[in-house]
Amino acid sequence: MQKPKVAFVVGHAQWGKSKTLRALTNESYRQRRCLIGGVEFFIRRMSNDDNPKSFVKLMETIDPTVEPNIIAALCPNFQNKEAATEAVLAALRKKGYHLFFWVMVNQYGTNAVIAAKDISRLRTFGKVEVVSGVHEAESRAKKFKRFVSNVALG
Repeated sequence: MQKPKVAFVVGHAQWGKSKTLRALTNESYRQRRCLIGGVEFFIRRMSNDDNPKSFVKLMETIDPTVEPNIIAALCPNFQNKEAATEAVLAALRKKGYHLFFWVMVNQYGTNAVIAAKDISRLRTFGKVEVVSGVHEAESRAKKFKRFVSNVALG
């Protein structure tokens, strides 16, 4: 049996995380699962910056024997205690999950970027791929799917 894994779409609030995941499921916001490379993934669209308590509760209670493959949105806000970014990532690793981060480094239409220190922090938890210049949700979804196929499942 392969090790359980979580592949995160990473960005701050209003960066297109949810739109990317919706495009991954053919624009269905209700679809909770998707197939990539013959592997079924459970999808969590709301991130730790959308609904912190719900996100933290799910990640603390999720069982790798029940949900071995997860795709989730994540805000790399290590400074916000409510978002509990570091605690959630540490708990997932303790359960045996391998963590993968697909980081949308810049917000479309602004000069905002994810801080290099936050990207470095993510690297301490798992494999990171930093992407920029991908603006359309469908294009982001295709690139994320390729990341999952080649890196998380590779």
